[in-house]
Amino acid sequence: MNNFEAFLLISFTVTILFGVLCMFVPRNPILGIRTAWSEYNDITWKKSNKFLGILLIIVGLVSIITFFTISSDMSEIVFLVLLIASFLISVIYSRFVCAKEKEKH
Repeated sequence: MNNFEAFLLISFTVTILFGVLCMFVPRNPILGIRTAWSEYNDITWKKSNKFLGILLIIVGLVSIITFFTISSDMSEIVFLVLLIASFLISVIYSRFVCAKEKEKH
């Protein structure tokens, strides 16, 4: 295993770690998705970041599987595409959660 492949495996593992942290860490200024929608109240924060955490865990696991099944160059592309998609999807989800919370109040 060369340095690049080791870096990829560490990146995938760190993604899973951040996914777990996003799911369980309370509202803070450092970790988690920080949009106006997710910061509307504590409920939107928890739901948005739990969703992001689940997506990041899935991204990390899929990336590790692709690393061992296809070439490391291709697994890097898969990782980056999934990572960007997970953040975009979580931003859309935070907007959806915020809209539902605003309807309640």
